[in-house]
Amino acid sequence: MLHNPLNLMKIRKATNKDFDQYLKLRKEDISEYSNLIKKKISLVQDLQIKKEFEGMSKSKEHLILVAEKEGKLLGYLTGSIIKNIWQKSGYVDDIFTSKELKRKGIATHLMKSFIKFLKAKNIKKCKLGVNIKNKKAIKLYKKLGFKLSHYEMDLSI
Repeated sequence: MLHNPLNLMKIRKATNKDFDQYLKLRKEDISEYSNLIKKKISLVQDLQIKKEFEGMSKSKEHLILVAEKEGKLLGYLTGSIIKNIWQKSGYVDDIFTSKELKRKGIATHLMKSFIKFLKAKNIKKCKLGVNIKNKKAIKLYKKLGFKLSHYEMDLSI
């Protein structure tokens, strides 16, 4: 199919015309994550994903970047700008590349593009959350210079 996805690949902001391909990737992402955590995630409806996509596309605090080659989406990154009383920071909400295209550098390019976007906005910190079972993602983030700074804990109630 795509022998060298990085050749002629573009990273750009998502547009409305990307939705159908984004939807397919988003559903694949949810399914993969469900398998990773070994817990069924209730089926997310297309309309919910469309609202999510449209909300992020129109927002000044959110961004959807897509990796695209010859009209085909290879992956995406959704990110946010978070403001609290101490600082403004970027947050990687989600990053995904299709299973057949993993380990080809697409996620690295998406991350670097998001970091470049944050730097252009004079934002000095980028954060993300990662499931402790997602060893490949942790390896990528460490390679990019991310460091463990705190633990996030959950309680199901």
